[in-house]
Amino acid sequence: MTDIRYIARSEWIKLWSVRSTWWCLGAATVLVPVFGALTALSVDPAEAARPKAWLVEDGFDPLAPLSAVLLAQFAFGVLGVLTVTSEYSTGQIRSSLLAVPRRRRLLAAKLAVLVAVVAAVASALTFGTFFLTQALYPDGLGIGLGDGGAWKVLLGSVAYTVFIAVFGFAVGAAVRGTGAAITVFMAVTFVVMSALPAVFPSSLQEHAVRYTFIGLARSLTTLQPDPRPGVLVAVLLLAAYAALALAPALLLVERRDN
Repeated sequence: MTDIRYIARSEWIKLWSVRSTWWCLGAATVLVPVFGALTALSVDPAEAARPKAWLVEDGFDPLAPLSAVLLAQFAFGVLGVLTVTSEYSTGQIRSSLLAVPRRRRLLAAKLAVLVAVVAAVASALTFGTFFLTQALYPDGLGIGLGDGGAWKVLLGSVAYTVFIAVFGFAVGAAVRGTGAAITVFMAVTFVVMSALPAVFPSSLQEHAVRYTFIGLARSLTTLQPDPRPGVLVAVLLLAAYAALALAPALLLVERRDN
């Protein structure tokens, strides 16, 4: 069975047959809109007296509820890890490799299915949370998709969510053990990326923060004027990070035994 369509169909079935998929997506589905709604409801109505306050530096940001995407990144990243490691932990990977001897094709099918699922779920959550929170804001604070390039921010949020899932997938494919892979994912995403700017001279540290995972995520989820990278640059940088993370996985999958 080497036809990519049949491989993808098989990977689709396997992804949804694993309980952890439902737990990860369920956690994100609850976390993002609930956190977004609470953020919108906590806004001071006095902000409505400031016309287009979101155009002012340090002013009101009507897309602040989308920061819930940053909270949900753990769920999507773990889903990426488990997309690969669950087969190794159960030994099912041997059957998969017998059916699809071309290992990189198998890995590509897994990744394609993961990206499709995460992109669909993230889009529904992001746009759904946007419309929910704009409706919950006091009169005068809500914005539309076309205001201030809000639609770009929403697409950027989806792009970051897909990236974090792909990064988790790459770590899982390289490490293969579930516990170790989740530990590495957490360490790189939350510890290494936070500590990395400290290796630069103090005059460059603030600039370096903008190019970490969290820095790029903030560039993609805010309307506030800021010297951080634009949406296009941030997406391209995330794509480069993803490519660098996937390279070892693609190399190791051909060189290892089952």
